[in-house]
Order: sequence, then structure tokens, then C-alpha cells
Amino acid sequence: MGTRISLSPGGHAATLTVGHDIDDRVRPAIENAAAQLPPSVRRLTLDLADVGFVDSALLHLVRTIDRSVTDRGGLLRIVGLRPQPRRVLTLAADLCPEARWEAYLTSPGPN
Repeated sequence: MGTRISLSPGGHAATLTVGHDIDDRVRPAIENAAAQLPPSVRRLTLDLADVGFVDSALLHLVRTIDRSVTDRGGLLRIVGLRPQPRRVLTLAADLCPEARWEAYLTSPGPN
């Protein structure tokens, strides 16, 4: 299991599926995969359904990918949050509400 990218027809939306736990060892590879997306991608879905454990690397990853997508006028959403990754994002939202972490906990509907 690794990281997969699937593009929608027309290339305006993509799904980045992560198939392993997220820590600082794997974060650069996931960020690199997101950086390889064509500039036409405006909506990116980060699918974490296969991710059972994360550490603070998830927060860095989300911020980096979100910045890349929003710089091109797009939107990042996260789907498939399992309990432990959800707790990390919930804790981040509680500790730093001004960073708007709760937006990733309530991502909008499908692409």
C-alpha cells in the first residue's frame, strides 16, 4: 500500500489516497505526490481511509497541501478519517482554533 493519485475527467479534481500511516518519514513522499498534480486541479480530496495512525506530521502535511491547492484557487477536503487521525485534528482545532483545523473535520461534499 502506498500513495495513489487519481484525476477526474478534465483534470479539475483529484483524489490523493494514502495507504499507510503518516509520520515524518513518509510525509515528504506524500507532499511530493501532491506537488506533481497538474495546475488544472482545483479540488483535491485527501483520502485517509487506510490511515490508522498519524503524528504531528499530518498537521504539516495538511498545511503544505492546502497552501498549494488554495494558491491556485482550489479547495482541499479530507475524507475517510479514522478515529486516531480524527483525534489529532480535533486536538489541533481545540488548541489552535484560529488555524481553522475544524474545516478539515467537516469537509464539503464529493468532488
